[in-house]
This record gives sequence, C-alpha cells and structure tokens, in this order.
Amino acid sequence: MKLINLRIKNFRTISTEQSIDLTNGLTIVGPNSSGKTNILKSIQMIFTGYENKFDYSIKHDLTFDTSKVQTSLVATFVYEEILDDDFFGLYQELNQMLEQPKELNNQILLYLSFATSTGTPTYRFFSNEKMKKELQAQFSRKQIQAVNILLGKFVCHYVPSSKSIDELYTSLLLPFIKRSVTNVLLDKVEAINNSLAEISNHLDQQLKLAGLPHITSHFSLPNNSIEHLIDKFEFHLSDPNKTEIYRKGMGIQASAVLASFLWITKEEKTLKKNTIWLIEEPESYLHPQLADACHKMLNQLTQESLLVTTTHSLGFVNQDPTKVVGTTIESEHTKITKYNTYIEATHSLRNALGVKFSDYYNLGEFNLFVEGKSDREIFKWFLSKFKEQDGKYLWENTRKAEILDFSGVSGLEGFLKATYSFIRKERPVVVVFDGDDAGESARRNLQGYFGQKQIPFDANKHFISLHSGFSLEGLFPHDWIIDAHAEHPDWFKSYSVDVANQLQTFEIKTTTNKEQLRNRLIAKAETEESNDWATKFIQVFEATEIALTALKKNIYDSKI
Repeated sequence: MKLINLRIKNFRTISTEQSIDLTNGLTIVGPNSSGKTNILKSIQMIFTGYENKFDYSIKHDLTFDTSKVQTSLVATFVYEEILDDDFFGLYQELNQMLEQPKELNNQILLYLSFATSTGTPTYRFFSNEKMKKELQAQFSRKQIQAVNILLGKFVCHYVPSSKSIDELYTSLLLPFIKRSVTNVLLDKVEAINNSLAEISNHLDQQLKLAGLPHITSHFSLPNNSIEHLIDKFEFHLSDPNKTEIYRKGMGIQASAVLASFLWITKEEKTLKKNTIWLIEEPESYLHPQLADACHKMLNQLTQESLLVTTTHSLGFVNQDPTKVVGTTIESEHTKITKYNTYIEATHSLRNALGVKFSDYYNLGEFNLFVEGKSDREIFKWFLSKFKEQDGKYLWENTRKAEILDFSGVSGLEGFLKATYSFIRKERPVVVVFDGDDAGESARRNLQGYFGQKQIPFDANKHFISLHSGFSLEGLFPHDWIIDAHAEHPDWFKSYSVDVANQLQTFEIKTTTNKEQLRNRLIAKAETEESNDWATKFIQVFEATEIALTALKKNIYDSKI
C-alpha cells in the first residue's frame, strides 16, 4: 500500500481544499508561518485512528475563522496485489454492500473528517454512496476493521526541527535497538527465569530461618518481556575519539541520527510496514560540510519510504519541480503553489526569505575556502605577519576574505557540489586545494562535475592549487622540512628526496605530528630576518588577490 495524494480542507491555516501529490515524495518550501508544518501535520493526522492518537482538537486544528464546517482529509492509496489482499478482500465486501457497487481499481480513497462539536475522527471509504439498509450494522463493523488494517500498514514518523537529538534517539532508534536485541535474547528466557527462581529460593531460606516461612519471594521479567527489561543502550561515535553522541557537535549528532532512519525503515519493512517520514528542516542542525552527506542519506531514504520535508535552504530543494510545492499566505490562509521548473521553486524561496543563498553560510564580502583547520590557521598567521608595504596593505581583498575550513578535502568537495552553483553568483569565492593526491582528486572531480553543468571552475580564477605534489606545509622552504625529518623522522609516514637532494612528496603520520611540524616551521620563520623563505606563500596570495579582484568586478561592480 502506498500513499500517493492528500486533499486538505479546513485544517489549521489551510481553509480551501488544497491537493498535494505524494507519489514520489515532496519538498515543501516557503517563508515562516506560511503553513509548511501544517501540511506535514495533515499527513500525520490521516493516521490518527479512531482513538485519535495524534490529538486532533477543534481549538487548535480547525481553521480559525470558519464556522459550521469541519476538517476533512482525503487520502489516496494505491493497492498492491498479494501484499494487501487482507485489506482488499474486506474492501470488496464493503463495495458489494452498497446499493450501487462501484467499479474498483487499484486506487483507494479514504475520507477522514472530525465531528464539529467533539473533534472525534470519522473514517469512510465511500463518499456519497448509500449502503443497503439491512447491512448497515455489518457495513459499519467491516469498515472499522478495514480502516484499522489499512492504517496498520503504515508507520508515520514526524520529526520536528525543535526536537532534541536525545528525544529523536529515545523515540525512534532506541525502540528498534531494544527489539533487535530482544530477538537475540529470546532463547535465554528460561535461563533468566531459572536464575530468578534460584535467587528467590535463597531469600526464602533466609526468611524461613528468621521464622517467616509463610512469606515467599518472587522475581520476574517486567511484564514477562525481555524488551521491558532493557532500559537503554549508550550511543557512541568515534571520530576517531570514542565519546557519547551528545558530546559531539550538533551537526555530527544530527547526521548520526539521520543515518539511523534508513535502518529503522528497513526494520519496519520486516514487520510489513510502509514507512512515512515527515522531516522539518533537515538542514537545521547541519554544518555546511555535512550537506552533501545529508543529501545522500535523504536520497537513500526516498528509495525505501515516503519522504516529505520542509526546508528554508535552497540546497535542500529537490531538483525535480514535480516533487516541490511552495506555501504562501493569502488572506491569512495557506495557498499551495506548484512549480514548472526548479528555478521557479528556488526563486520563490529566495524572494520569500529576502536573503541570498550565501547568507545561510555567513559568507563574507570575499571568501577563501580551504581544506582544513591547519590551512586556515597558517594562512591567517602569514597574513598577520605580512601586514603592509609602502603604507598599503598587501593583498587588500584577500585580507578582507573570510577563510572557511571544511575539516578535510572531502567536506570541501561535498559543500561545493551542494552550494557552489548558487554562491558563485553572490559572493567572490576562491577555493584553495592542496597539491597532494587528495587535493588533486577533489579538484578533478569538481571540474568534471561543474563542467557537466556548464559552470565555470577554472584554475587561478575560481580555485588555486598549491604547488604540485605538496600539501600546505610544502609552502615553507623544503630544506626546512628536510632538516625537520633529520631530527624527527618519526613524524613522517613517507619521505624521500630525489637524486639532486630535492624534497619529494611526503606524508605526515598523525594530526599531532602535523601540528608539531607546523609549529616548528612557523617558529623558524619567525626568526628569519629576510622574507626569502616566503616565496611560495607570496605566489599563493598574489594569485588569490588577482582572482578575488576579478570576481569582485564581475559580481559587485557589475551591479552598481
């Protein structure tokens, strides 16, 4: 069974009937307080059931300025043969109880409304058709049975942006971990009960000795269930230091929990459930470098479940416009807009928010993107050391630049793939790649990726590659590195010189060793009286200045 469409009327800010296509998932864009969350809630409300487990209330959920109306939701499901025969048999029986049976197909309409006085949910499969009078009681019982079977085929997870990582872990992931572990321990129930009985016997003997033979003790599993015996499991992450998930950064925490959603979905499939994920603003907790990883996980989730998300981030808008709708407020009510192109969807979002895409990432007037923390710190150190010449600051635009690091070249590559097509038009950005194998690989990947999209990404215009074969440390004089190796060969994972005793490509063992080498090189530079050692650094900053100046002219000066 699949949910492919929902019609919504008189639910919160949605007054006039609005229809949303859910066939292949959906991304909902729009400004704050325009009804995005209300669409998610309406999907969830379809599964509230006769017991109203999602707490529909007239006060909070009926459109505020209406009278003598009721909330109505109409869901369209697609029946799948064999998997849904248990439901479809009942549905056919219900159809035959109508005065005029309908011609059935593979689509099922489920109507849900809420009583105007109490908010009690009422489900039905046929809107205006009359049932045979003598079969009304039987029809009612079978309809309730069929509705429960249909709703029971789904699990709907609503993930609000306000929910903490601890709440998500406890409510979503932990129950499935407990269930999985319980299955492993089922054959241990007898041994556990025997152990508890042995403990009871010991206590009873002591009570008997104390003159209380009429008192006996009993121990048992909570509710006779191993699953209830298990309280919790600690969730740790290694990066590489192993700590509880709650001690990691919010972006890592969110990514780890998001990674669990696919496993949860597959576990629910083993229970013959269809999973629906309603996720508010998945970008909320993420560092920009995790955007690409988040996209990949969401794409996988889409293959296994119905995924509906809201977003304020252009980077999270689906490229397929048929999978995107927008929300606006007209006369205090939500209107849903469909788009013909991806450009329409993103343009609408930008206009609604009144900000540029680059503002989401706090980009500056000028920007240098570097691979990691070490690159950023050395660049800042060098710029502070070479402050001015002839009364003028060297590299004026480069000094204004925000230097952003991405905790590694893979993070930088992922961020650029997700955002560069937007930010390149709004802010001057120059990317600096190390000249080592990883930097070269990322550079080639990005040139190929942007080339297919006809987005310019050219050397010494949009990116700078450090000297061939070397990471950032290679900007310092090579004889300093040769001397460092002579004194501390244990810092180096690989090291060599050529026949002319010229330094070749090298690797450092650990992050600590990298910091030790960096500190040694900086300390050496601080003692130098001349600037002869800075030749390669100067080449890099001359190149970034030329590139940023040209981008400034194209982006800023052309708009004046």
